[in-house]
Amino acid sequence: MKNQLSLILTGSLILLLFNSCLKEECRTYIEVMNSSPVIVQEEDFRVDLKVIADRTLENPGKIFFSHNLILINELYEGIHVIDNSDPHNPQFFNFISIPGNVDMYLRGNYLYADSYVDLLTIDVSNWSNPKLVNRENDVFSLHGWTDEGLIAKYDFEPEWIEVDCNNQGQGAFLGGFDSSFPSGESSSSGNQGQGIAGSMARFGYSSGHLYALDTRHLKVFGLSSPAQPVLLNEILNTAGIETIFPYKDYLFVGANQGMFIYDNSNPSHPTYLTAFLHANACDPVFVKEDRAYVTLRDGTLCQGADNQLDVIDISNISNPTLIKSYPMTNPHGLSIADDVLFLCDGRDGLKIFDISDDLSIDKNRLSKTNTGNAYDVIAISANHIIVTGDKGLWQFDTSNPRQPELISFLSIQ
Repeated sequence: MKNQLSLILTGSLILLLFNSCLKEECRTYIEVMNSSPVIVQEEDFRVDLKVIADRTLENPGKIFFSHNLILINELYEGIHVIDNSDPHNPQFFNFISIPGNVDMYLRGNYLYADSYVDLLTIDVSNWSNPKLVNRENDVFSLHGWTDEGLIAKYDFEPEWIEVDCNNQGQGAFLGGFDSSFPSGESSSSGNQGQGIAGSMARFGYSSGHLYALDTRHLKVFGLSSPAQPVLLNEILNTAGIETIFPYKDYLFVGANQGMFIYDNSNPSHPTYLTAFLHANACDPVFVKEDRAYVTLRDGTLCQGADNQLDVIDISNISNPTLIKSYPMTNPHGLSIADDVLFLCDGRDGLKIFDISDDLSIDKNRLSKTNTGNAYDVIAISANHIIVTGDKGLWQFDTSNPRQPELISFLSIQ
C-alpha cells in the first residue's frame, strides 16, 4: 500500500513538473499602457492672463471660427488668435496663455475657456489686451485633488511585457484615465450664437446659455450677465460624455457609450429624452435636419471599437434608429454644408462625401485631401472650410467639392 501511494505521488510530481516546463516554454509579449499622473499646483494655473505676441503653433487642439477670427487651442497651454480677414494670408495675431486649456467658446466680447477645473471669462473687446474678468473655481471634474496638488491628466507610455501565452489577454491599461488627447469630440450648428465651434468641442451655446461638459456632467451656465456666468444646473451622465451639439430645441451629446439627446425647450433645465447606444467608442456628433451623423473610432479610451460613420434617423426624436454604418479608418471631426459631408478620417486625411443618399454615402465620395492626420473641420460655408491636424491649419475653397483648392496653410513649427 505504501508503494502504491509512493507511485501515485511520484506520478503527480512528474505531471506537475511537465506542466511547469510547458508553461515556461509558452511565453509571449503583449503591449500594456502604463499611466502616470501629471500633478499641477494651484499657484501654477490660478494666475492672471499672459499675452504672447509670437507663440508658434506646436500641438493644435480644438478650433473656433467667428467672423474674421480663427481660434486654435494649443493643448493645455492656451489659445492662438488668428486674423483671418484675408483667408489667403492668415496671420497669427497673438497667443493667450491659459494653463490647462482645452475648450473655448466666443460670444460677443467674452471668451469662455477652461483652465483645468476652472471656467474663465475673458473680456476680448480689445484683442490686443484681453482681460480676465471672472474665474469660477472647481466647476469641472478632472481626476481630483491630492496632497501633492491637482491631478490634471494622465500620461501614457506603452510597454511590452512578457506573459504566459495561456493567459495573455488582449493587452491592458495600467492606471488612470486618458486625457492626453483633446476629449470631446460641439459643433457647427445654426444655434451656436455668433461663431462656429468644431465638432470636437465640449462647449456650446444656445438661447443665452453656455453648455459645458466634463467627463460626467452637463453643466448649464446662465449668461444674463455675460461677464459673470452663473452655474444654473448640472446633469449627471456617467457614459463618458465628450461632445455637445446644440440644435434647435435639443442638445445632442456624444459619449463613449452612445449619443444622448436632451430636450432643451427650457434652456436652463435640459431634460434627458433618449439615447442611441453603441459599443464603447469615441464619437463626435453633427446634426442636419432629421439626420444625425456620428463618427466612431477606436483609441486609448475606446478599445475594441469599430471605426465607422453612423447615419441615424432622428425624425422621431424619441426613437433614433440606425440607417446605415460605413467603415472608416479612424474618423474624428466632421462638418456638413448643404448635402456635402466633410470628415476627418485620421491618417487618411480629409474626405468629402455627397450625403444626399443615406444608403450610398460610401459610393459617393467626392474627393480626399492629403492633410496628414486630420483632427477637426469647420464648414464656414459650402465654399469654405478650415481643417486642423498634426501638420497645421488648412483652408480650402470647396466650391467644387470634387476638386477642393487650397486657400492657405499655417504649419506647425
